[in-house]
Amino acid sequence: MAQKTVTLAAVAGAHGVTGDVRLKLFAESVDSLKRYKSFNDGALTLKSLRPHKGGAIARFAEITDRNAAEALRSTLLT
Repeated sequence: MAQKTVTLAAVAGAHGVTGDVRLKLFAESVDSLKRYKSFNDGALTLKSLRPHKGGAIARFAEITDRNAAEALRSTLLT
């Protein structure tokens, strides 16, 4: 039986210059995302997550600057 993937959020864009990204949440809350340590089959490892204006700000270990964060725009987090 195939494992079903669930989309929890989408990257809305970069936030600042250090690689943080703004997230549009599809999950119930920021707290419901915090229980996951990685996304997209381990491609993104969550370092920090905080609420922000109807969504959240996240930092991933693999994203270290604004250009990398901008490249993630529209990426779905599963």
